[in-house]
Parts: sequence; C-alpha cells; structure tokens
Amino acid sequence: MSATTTLTTSVDEKGVRAAAELRRRAAQLRKQAGRLDDVLANSYRRRASELEMQAWVVELQAGVPDAELHIAAA
Repeated sequence: MSATTTLTTSVDEKGVRAAAELRRRAAQLRKQAGRLDDVLANSYRRRASELEMQAWVVELQAGVPDAELHIAAA
C-alpha cells in the first residue's frame, strides 16, 4: 500500500509584490549609475545588487516555486 502526499504551497502575494518593488528600485539605481562618476556609479550598482539579492530572498520566503524565482544579482 503506497501513500501519496500532495504538497501544496501557498505563495505570499505580499512578498511577491515586495520583491517586485525591490527590483524596481534596483533598476532605478542602475539607470542612475549610468550618469554618475565611476566611484559613485559603482556604489549605486553595488546597492542595486544588494536589493536584487534581497528580492530573491523575499521570494524564497514568500514560497515562490523554484522554477519561478528570479535569478539573484550576478
């Protein structure tokens, strides 16, 4: 006799929206970095990467399936 279990996970939509907002802020910083001197631009890009990583973690915590996760900052 085999038992099958169905794993259902609910995705926290609030977390998904928060991750999207973090990515939007990261994109704005990357856009602004193109108009700044090198030192400040690097700081903006670094912060953008941090926000993208945070968005990835928020998605993980929200229960987003692996196949649907956005790739974290490279």
